[in-house]
Amino acid sequence: MEHGCDRSFYCNFKFKFLKIDFTTNSTLNCHAAKPHAVDFGWLSDNRGNLFNTDISIKEREMMLLNQRNSSCEQNCWHIEDKGGDSPRIWQGGEEKTHTIVHTNPEIIDLTIGRNCNLTCTYCCKEYSTSWLRDVINNGEYLYTNADSDLLDRNTVSLREQISLKVKQNEVVSSEKYKLLFNEIVTLSPMLEELIITGGDPFINNELGELIKKLKMKPSSKIIIYTGLGFSFARFKKYISMFNDNISSMISLRISADGIGKHLEFNRYGIKWDEFVKKIDYLKEQNIDFEFQTTLSNLSVFGFADFYKKFSDYGIRLTFAYTPRMMSIYVMDNESKNRIKDEIEFMPDDIKNRIISSISPEPSETQRIQIKEFLEQFISRREDLSLDIFPNSFLKWVGI
Repeated sequence: MEHGCDRSFYCNFKFKFLKIDFTTNSTLNCHAAKPHAVDFGWLSDNRGNLFNTDISIKEREMMLLNQRNSSCEQNCWHIEDKGGDSPRIWQGGEEKTHTIVHTNPEIIDLTIGRNCNLTCTYCCKEYSTSWLRDVINNGEYLYTNADSDLLDRNTVSLREQISLKVKQNEVVSSEKYKLLFNEIVTLSPMLEELIITGGDPFINNELGELIKKLKMKPSSKIIIYTGLGFSFARFKKYISMFNDNISSMISLRISADGIGKHLEFNRYGIKWDEFVKKIDYLKEQNIDFEFQTTLSNLSVFGFADFYKKFSDYGIRLTFAYTPRMMSIYVMDNESKNRIKDEIEFMPDDIKNRIISSISPEPSETQRIQIKEFLEQFISRREDLSLDIFPNSFLKWVGI
């Protein structure tokens, strides 16, 4: 796709979406955009206006003038330059729904903390304290020709090491946390959706306090992402907090992509039996839930069985695009044909998205890097085995 003047550079997410990250004190005016550090001095004088910072106003103005802004380069413009479907396109961002630059958010996506007991294969230290501990305790993962993304995943700063020693109550007592927390409460009456992610929000002790203080409309939704990687007692405690008024607004999005050993490998830290027990409890308590599935070249091998078991509850399908070595197409042709056969029974929209996504050819660097990852990943986890993967894939990888 060319950069010509007939091309659209508008995205309605800039006008309705705000991501707030408590762990980095940053915001994103689209989940695929680059983050901006919060100016707490400005915010203390402009409370209730976090959605209308100078940079957000400027970027909306540029979009209304159909000008290309830099915060969308990484995850949208460069994909569209090659003719691909970017997050802007598959989320309907092209539709021109807003024309006023000073506006209120309809969706807030909150990263409430990075505490998480799981080390999902495609995840990293930024979103999981278990991944952070792995890198600190066992050393960096080493790769051939590592790009900046892989290096960022492995480089642990002194600040990150210290962060593991800071207790949750110390974080929430800080003035910066209070400012951001109050901003969400202030903006909550305007929201259609509040999306809460982590880490795992259920491990954060402030989840209940936040939900109690929200002033959202009864028609609004509170969507909580979780990998269910925590004790059953804690799970029951939180579910019991969702009273009749709140429970109708709550919907859980459960991160999963396989069953049995496939789940235990790609969502390392939870056992299959525990996972099923929690799903059964949600059904007993009539809590709304669906599954958030992120397919990579490692998780796609277990997806057909997962779909057969859980598709009735709803599956939101996305694809891992970082790290690049875990892109779904990084595998041998025999494995690709096997996957095509396994998903033949699925609806055309899902089947065609997967087939299209596995079509590109992987690079030699990607093949080498996924080999290096698998060898290091299982060497640090004695209860894992690579026998869940097809022989052709392991032979192609070189293991």
